[in-house]
Amino acid sequence: MAKKPKNAKNTAKQPHRGRFQAQGQKLEESVPWAAPIPPSTEEGNIMLQDLESKLESGDAKIRETAFNDARNYIQIVYAAGGAYAPVNKTFMVRSTRKERVDLEVNGGLAFKVVKNV
Repeated sequence: MAKKPKNAKNTAKQPHRGRFQAQGQKLEESVPWAAPIPPSTEEGNIMLQDLESKLESGDAKIRETAFNDARNYIQIVYAAGGAYAPVNKTFMVRSTRKERVDLEVNGGLAFKVVKNV
């Protein structure tokens, strides 16, 4: 049986949890969050940028529209008062079957404020 990372318990205890994920035929990268304070729209956009920078340039390029759709979605849920768990939103790359960017809010909420002070 594989050992759980030391911070796995602490992550589960945090009230606001989720992740951004880029998936595809030969790709699976993610940027998770787990915090006592919900991530702001600014932090959401930074996490998307971090995810995009983890990808090879070709993988990032074909997901450019999906990343932009995810950024727009962050603004939409901000205007609506935030994204309350559970949220599983997929931003597909048009003209492909498997290439996509996903947003998951697994606990708490996200994107209720523009910037955490």
